[in-house]
Amino acid sequence: MYQVLARKYRPRNFNELVGQNHVSRALTSALERGRLHHAYLFTGTRGVGKTTIARILAKCLNCETGVTSTPCEVCATCKAVNEGRFIDLIEIDAASRTKVEDTRELLDNVPYAPTQGRFKVYLIDEVHMLSTHSFNALLKTLEEPPEHVKFLFATTDPQKLPITVISRCLQFTLRPLVVDEITEHLSNILNKEEIKADQDAIWQIAESAQGSLRDALSLTDQAIAYGQGAIQHQDVKDMLGLIDRTIIYDLILAIHQNQKARVSELLMQFRQQALDVSLVLDQLISTLHELALLQYLPELSLKYSAEINNKIMQLSQLISAQDLQLYYQVACKGRADLQLAVTQEQGFEMCVLRLLAFRPLQPNEILVSQTQVANQPIQPAQQPIAQQVQSIPQVDEVQAISPEPETVSAAVDHLDDEYYDDDPFNEPSAVQAIEDEQSSDDFLEQELESTVEPVQVVQAMVEATPVQPESNADQIVFDPSSDDALFGMDEELAATSPEQEAEKYNSDDFLFDEIAPLAEPALSEQTKIPVQEVKQPEVTESVATPPQDSLFDLSSVPAVDAVETSTVSTMPQEMIDTALMPQDILKLQPQVLEGVWTVDKWEFWFRNSELSPAVQELAQQGVMTGQINAESIFNIPKRYEALLTQLQHALEQALKSEWPNTHFQVNYAEVETTTPYTMQNERKAKAFQRASDLLHNEAAVKDLMQNFDGEIQNIQLK
Repeated sequence: MYQVLARKYRPRNFNELVGQNHVSRALTSALERGRLHHAYLFTGTRGVGKTTIARILAKCLNCETGVTSTPCEVCATCKAVNEGRFIDLIEIDAASRTKVEDTRELLDNVPYAPTQGRFKVYLIDEVHMLSTHSFNALLKTLEEPPEHVKFLFATTDPQKLPITVISRCLQFTLRPLVVDEITEHLSNILNKEEIKADQDAIWQIAESAQGSLRDALSLTDQAIAYGQGAIQHQDVKDMLGLIDRTIIYDLILAIHQNQKARVSELLMQFRQQALDVSLVLDQLISTLHELALLQYLPELSLKYSAEINNKIMQLSQLISAQDLQLYYQVACKGRADLQLAVTQEQGFEMCVLRLLAFRPLQPNEILVSQTQVANQPIQPAQQPIAQQVQSIPQVDEVQAISPEPETVSAAVDHLDDEYYDDDPFNEPSAVQAIEDEQSSDDFLEQELESTVEPVQVVQAMVEATPVQPESNADQIVFDPSSDDALFGMDEELAATSPEQEAEKYNSDDFLFDEIAPLAEPALSEQTKIPVQEVKQPEVTESVATPPQDSLFDLSSVPAVDAVETSTVSTMPQEMIDTALMPQDILKLQPQVLEGVWTVDKWEFWFRNSELSPAVQELAQQGVMTGQINAESIFNIPKRYEALLTQLQHALEQALKSEWPNTHFQVNYAEVETTTPYTMQNERKAKAFQRASDLLHNEAAVKDLMQNFDGEIQNIQLK
């Protein structure tokens, strides 16, 4: 009678075991030294050798030659184990015997000595299927079994086992086999069976097994029957419903080269063959991953035929790393959305079309959506500025009129560097010729280069536009980095008559007059020295340094310059609040954490501690009383009891880690005094009011509100 390959070639000793060297080494060493445990747990995916190893171990324990790691295979015990009729090897399928009554019946026979062998071995397969009561009934016997009893457990889902069972066993995790190990083992078996097989077909079977040797042997049996005694590559692909890898490579190449007709042809081919599009998409993603990997590991050995290997290497060199990452991201997103589509075919085709639509531009490609507009001559400067700007080609059209690099460099140098500090067109890379090999991102840089031409045209038109001259005395040069800038501006505005101010703000060319000074170094009105060179007055100690990322420029407000700290401390609280910056009002005053707990000390400690945000939120709702590093009582309203019960341990540990003698207690009662939460809200209100006052007192803001009837809305502190 025919015996399937998975049973015929089941390993019978540790030497024949495939791919589990870490397990066989440990068990062999234990058997040779006599250090045997009473319970073993073997975990791993299906078909990796859990039950096989358990049977080999049972044979090693009961071989008539003695406890050995190399059973003789000729004695009655070894033959009985191999044939599955050894009476002292009790194999139990836990999936069919889950009840506690079955477990109790099993345990009733544990005290009796083995009938034939040296040990009575209980092999429980799929042990995770036992019920909770069964595990509880097994615990005591599993921890202290008789000397003649060994427990061998096998499971594919160890997470379902109680930790009390796992802790009583030696656990061995069997890993999935790699493709090379499965391929070599299948080749040896097929040679023994004298069956002809293509190497590519064997590799395909090994890859489809996904690490399971039993699955690989079952697929091999199926392939032999399908191929009528031989294993051919095409037969294996047809049997498994796989697609030809060359089609995937052709699809990626057609997408990358924007061959829309070829992409359409391949999509129709997929429809005609009625392939599983989810498998096609998986193969596409795997191929993209393989291509990306080859770019960084070119020495990676490939297991395909010479023709396929050649195509893979060509694709990896043709497609840039940036493009591969984009393709991979789009394909993975399409795979996730496959179940959301009306049909899987529709989702797959939309994913391919999305790959084609978002394909990056290649170095030899340009957009020609509005080439006619790009070829039109630029209108003369006599036209209104708005019309001339509208006639300037957009970024995707300027490629046709891109100037020479020398012209662009001259145009950029003509403009003031200070005015274009944040302009991306002023980067040196924008005017350099690209000499290295270009990718899709390099073409985007070429597009940015071409946009310098419209800037030059706009500058020429602005210079050609007639502007009414105006004296420099009426121009306001404001340097935000100067603390005295506002004082100088206030004096200058005060020296200007109302009639001059009205004439200045009513001028039609006001906006261009304000831009004009930026084109050349701004001069101080009195000394004619560039503003950048004016040094700030040295201050011995400043109370506050405003942040650079505030919503308004606090650096220009001379609120507390040259004010000594000692002077501020002697002011009344109202004057201090109006002299400090908002960020200083929000700061906590440093406290000496000694003696009696106060609200200020409590808030200063927990807001500067390493407590989690949740614990700090809870701490600000209560007040600590008592002595620091002694009896400390945390007073908090009763409504926070449930939350404090969960977080009390973290708060207590933080206190004791800093003050070991702390005796922490909790008092649930309404807090009559001010809490840190209330104090923080008061500080926020004062800081907001101070920020609002500073903003309204800005000279520039005052001018805008006075001349344009403006108002400030939605003030925020960040």
